[in-house]
Amino acid sequence: MIIAKKEMGSLLQEKTLVLAIIVQLLIASFSSLLVIGLASFFDPSALDKYGDQRANVGIVGEGELKQFIEKSHVKPYYYGDISSALSDFNKNKIDAVVVIPPQGSESTEIIRLVIYLPKSDIKGTFVTLQLKKPLEEYEAFVRDVRSPRIGFEPVRLYIDSIPKKTSTYFEFIYGILIPLLVFTPVFISGGLIIDMFTEEFERKTMDLLLVSPMSFMEILDGKMFTAVIIVPMQVFLWLALVSLNGVVVYNIGIILLLASVIAVIVVVIGAAVAVKYRERAISQYIYSLILILLFLVGYLFADSPFNMVTRLSSGAAGIETLVYSEAYAALSLPLYVYLKRIQIS
Repeated sequence: MIIAKKEMGSLLQEKTLVLAIIVQLLIASFSSLLVIGLASFFDPSALDKYGDQRANVGIVGEGELKQFIEKSHVKPYYYGDISSALSDFNKNKIDAVVVIPPQGSESTEIIRLVIYLPKSDIKGTFVTLQLKKPLEEYEAFVRDVRSPRIGFEPVRLYIDSIPKKTSTYFEFIYGILIPLLVFTPVFISGGLIIDMFTEEFERKTMDLLLVSPMSFMEILDGKMFTAVIIVPMQVFLWLALVSLNGVVVYNIGIILLLASVIAVIVVVIGAAVAVKYRERAISQYIYSLILILLFLVGYLFADSPFNMVTRLSSGAAGIETLVYSEAYAALSLPLYVYLKRIQIS
């Protein structure tokens, strides 16, 4: 405990730890805004529920598409020619311009649509989302009219139940953001124990500690205790900030327990690497390789720590996951025994 108290007092001098905490603090504090922004990169439909305001769309021409646009969420403005429509579009009086082609569904010609959208990515995305539904409905209408020309009957598939796609917002929050905030402190603590140990040799202070009444293993235990105890403290803070952003997080207590158990495993691994090599650069390199390997192997199992945090935080799992926490805790025992054998040798 004396060593742990000493290390706790020097944690604020660890620039890497402080910087990592600041980054995690920003992520947890602005989680909702971050998720919306990231989700829009690969799935713009995730922003659909935020676009309550109707887009002002200029309509040029007459045709079958007009009736589908009128029934949609957009607010149409009709123009007799493209010049006047583009004039209002450039003056920001309307958000987009749709030029309805003269060809109808009975025509044999290819129907080509011309749509003018704003340069702003966000505004253009909202307008596109509102135009997407009427355009898809018009496409299905034209396909039905022109289907007899195909010359054969398409094969119809009958599926009793089609699983619905999970919302992108849910995937980012519970599948990426929360596991990231939970396990980032774990990974940092593994690197922190390496720095705590190797710096004692670099600063030539390990000899002073060894001549004290404490044994080498007691010194290492104190440092590992410090690296582990800060994990649940950080995780609780991040989950609290995520909750303040309106995200419901279930089973916080079990998540803290699981994060602490995994922290023990990772910290013991980091300590074993540091004790064996006793050089910061080599130890951090080998620790990073081991961490990558564990990260990849973890996704081979359905009950990996990452998946368990996703299920726990979303409410899909509960107290039954304590069995897996006990299994992971048992895994740390042989690692700790191996660590003691390294220091003895």
